[in-house]
Order: sequence, then C-alpha cells, then structure tokens
Amino acid sequence: MAGYPPPYPPPQGSPFGFDARTQARFARQQVKAQMRAQKMAFRAQRMAYKQQARAMRRSSILGPLLVVGIGVVLLLIRLDRLPLSTFTDWYGRWWPLLFVAGGMILAIEWAFDHHSTQGGVPFVRRGVGGGVVLLLIALALFGSAISTFRMHPVFAGWHVDPDDLGEFFGERHEYQQEIVQPFPKGTTLNVQNPHGDVTIVGKSDDNKIHVVVNKQVYGWNEEDASGRADRLSPRVDLFGDVLSVTVPTLDAASSDLAITIPDVGQTTVNVSHGDVTISDLHAPVTITSNRGDIELNRIAGAVTAHVNNNSSSFTAHDIQGDVNLRGHADDLNLTNITGAVSLDGEFWGDTHLEHLAGPVTFHTNRTQFSVAKLDGMVDISSDDEMTGSQLVGPTELRTRSRNISFERVAGSVNISNSNGTVDLTDAAPLGNVSVENTNGAITLTVPEHAGLELQAQTREGAIQDDLDNTSLPSDRVVSHSTTIGNGAAQVTLHTTHADIVVHKAEVEPPALVAPDAPPAPPSTPEKPATPKRHTLTQKPDDKQAKVI
Repeated sequence: MAGYPPPYPPPQGSPFGFDARTQARFARQQVKAQMRAQKMAFRAQRMAYKQQARAMRRSSILGPLLVVGIGVVLLLIRLDRLPLSTFTDWYGRWWPLLFVAGGMILAIEWAFDHHSTQGGVPFVRRGVGGGVVLLLIALALFGSAISTFRMHPVFAGWHVDPDDLGEFFGERHEYQQEIVQPFPKGTTLNVQNPHGDVTIVGKSDDNKIHVVVNKQVYGWNEEDASGRADRLSPRVDLFGDVLSVTVPTLDAASSDLAITIPDVGQTTVNVSHGDVTISDLHAPVTITSNRGDIELNRIAGAVTAHVNNNSSSFTAHDIQGDVNLRGHADDLNLTNITGAVSLDGEFWGDTHLEHLAGPVTFHTNRTQFSVAKLDGMVDISSDDEMTGSQLVGPTELRTRSRNISFERVAGSVNISNSNGTVDLTDAAPLGNVSVENTNGAITLTVPEHAGLELQAQTREGAIQDDLDNTSLPSDRVVSHSTTIGNGAAQVTLHTTHADIVVHKAEVEPPALVAPDAPPAPPSTPEKPATPKRHTLTQKPDDKQAKVI
C-alpha cells in the first residue's frame, strides 16, 4: 500500500469525500488515453503490414518488356530495317494486341505466384507501377490517333515519310555535277549511295565511266545550300580492279546518280534510300537495297539482290543468267529469264512470273512453290489467288488458304493446300499427280487418251469421274479407284468437306519458248541529263567542283 499515491483530497462539502464530476472527468480521460493507445497500436501494425507487403511484392516484368520492345522498334527504324510508314500502318491496325499481350503476361505471373505459396499466403506479389500504366495509356492514344488518321477521308493517301523531314531544314536547292574517269577493262563497279536513286547503263564506248550527280539539298539560303552541295560530292577511287563511287551521308540532302559504264563492267550497288535501275550489261550484278524499288533490264549475267523493305518492288526483264532474290519486298515481276530463279523471303504484294527457262523456286512463310520450267506464266496474288499456265514439272506446291488454278501442266505435280479450291489441267506428257486438300474442292482435267491409275477419296463430299462415268454421292467417307489405259501415271486426290471432279479433254502441251538473245552492245553512249538549276563539273584531275 505504501507504493500507491495518496488519494486526492475530497472536495469541500462532499459527503464521505466523493465528487461525481471529478470522477467522470477522470473516467473520460482514461477512455481517451486507451483510444489513443489503440490507435497508435493500429497504426504501428498497419505500417508493419505495409513493410511486409513491400518486402514480399516484386515489380511485374511487363514494364521492362515494354521498354525493350519500344527500343528495338526505334532501333530498327533508325537502321532502316523497319520502314516507318510500314510500322505506323501495322501499329494503327493492330495496337490492341499490345494490351492482349500485356494481360497474358500479368495472368501468367499471377498463376505462377498463386502456385508459389507457403501456408496459403502468396510468396510474392507482382505490381504494375504508375509509370507502366501511363506508358500503356500513351501507347493506346498513339495507336488510336494513327488509326483515326488512316481511316479519316481527309487524310486519305497521307503517310509518314522520313524523307519529307528535309523541308524543315529550309528551301530546296538542286545542283548537278559530272564526273568522268577511265574505266579499265575488267574493272568492277562498286556504288555506295545512302540517300538517292542509282541508274546504271552499259552504254559507254570510250572505256570511261560517266557519272552525273543530281543533288537535292535543303538550306536556309544559297550560300548554305552550296556548301552542303560541295560536301555531298561523291568520291571516285580505284583500288586494284574495283572502282568505287561513294556518296557521303548528309542530313536533309540526297543525290541521284546516273552512271554510264562499258557494258562488260561487273556491278555492285548498295542503296539505303532510293531506287536502283540497271540495264544493258554483260556482267554479273549484285544489289542491296534497304528502301527503294529495283528494276533490271537486259542483263547478261547472274543477278543477286537483297531487298529489306516491305513496300519495295523488284522487276527483272530479259536476264541471261540466274536470278537470286532474298529479303522482304512487295510486288515481284520477272519475265524472260534463261537461268535459275530463286525467290526467298516475305513478299507482301503480287508476284508475276513469265517465260522462265530454268528451275524456279518461290519460298515464303505461306507458300513454297517450285517448277522445273515455266513456258507460260504464274501469278501469285497477295490475297488468296494463284493461277498459272504451261508449267513443266516436276511441280511442287505447298500453301494454304488459296484458290489454285493451273492449266496445261506437263510432268509430275504435287500440291498440298487447305481452305481453298484446286483446279488442275494436266497436259502430255502426263506424270504422277498428287493433290492433298482440306476444306476445298478438287477439279482435275487430264488428256483424253492418257493412261493413269486413279485413287480418289473425300470426306463428306461427292466424287464425279468422267473417265469411267462414275458418280458417287456425298457420304461420310467416299472412295473411288480406277485404271485407265496402261495406268502409267499415278493420280491421287484427297480432300475433305468438298467434291472431287475428274474430266477428260483435248489438252495442248506447253508451247516451247525460245530464249531471247543477249542484249547487243550499244553503239553510242547515253547523253547526260540537262542541268536543273546549277551545274557542278569535275574532271579527273580537279580537286574541287566549280559552280558555273
């Protein structure tokens, strides 16, 4: 009892020393003190829970993946591996897939965390920060803006092109420069032009190279533009048997090269932004183009081309040699080629092949096509049509979602397709025929007096065979086999959910097409173009170009 404090003295006038007001005040003070203590304890517990949650929580991988993806796209655009116009068109259409991919990433992380539990409590928690949310909102707004821009009729035909940015550097000025140098026999021409067209013609009969440089320079005034034009002058160097024409890189400027050389000059061209046109050469040609169309005419030599732009076209006419194309391109047009043709990559436009005397190989992610010889033509559209005539086999085709129509096909044929029709007309000599189709009808026409052994089968379809006047109605599985004549050719037709029809008719064989003769050497050199505004002339011994 000695440790307790003495009681408060009783107030005056209270019986037995008791005061109700004082006791009530003391009670209220005690309750408030207890509430403050509980509140502080609750705050401390909440802070402890937050610290524990922060220790258990980890950031989602979605943010780093977005940053890496954006960096990769910007790098590809900067290196001209991904055209800005192509990317904006694609992103404007498919940008919602970004949120689908992000949601899948978060769902996978949630499933992983859900299964990594200890005592029913998740081991980790993934969080998406506010920066990632803002980035996703910005990407959504960017995609919506591009989509609106593409679909609005006011902006029809507009596109984003880095080449148009030169207008922000002032007024456009045009200059012309001429370079003439000896071109010894056996010399190989190497052209490097980062920005501008390149035209090469083998019509020089004076054993010299004639280079006409048409420059387009943006500058704030004439003096500024003239100085930039001087810096854009190409270098012409002869190292051994290689003559190099190199144009320096300069922002807001481009130079178109018109080059005339002897027709026996082997040629290598590298262009980043610009079209390439080469004609009348009796030598091999190698071209690398990151952005621009390629056109080749009357080349007596092998052609090797690398195209790295989905909107670029490739054209080759009258080529006396092999043609090898790799990369990404839009439309392809190849006619009158005596050598082997190899096309490998992704080609987004229409392909036209005509009069190809050597073996042909066409390989994309969707279509693999090969034929020993093409006396007629083959058209491969960008959507679902593939037509051809006068093919000489063996013919191999692997594709999907196409309607195929081949006429007057000689030799063996092997076709695999799905979700499309196959209409095939065979000609003599009739080889083995195999058609595997899914969800598409098969129509086969064979020569009237051909000998063959037919095996046909369809699921949920009918079979009509005019060779032996057989007609089988549609059923779950319908099979038919017959032998006509000596049965030399093996014909196998399989499909599902569609009919099979076999006809006989008088079919002419493919017409033999004689290859064109190599282009004749030119007799007179091509005259250089007329200057536009200014003219820069340079002789072999001139150090600087002069304005006249």
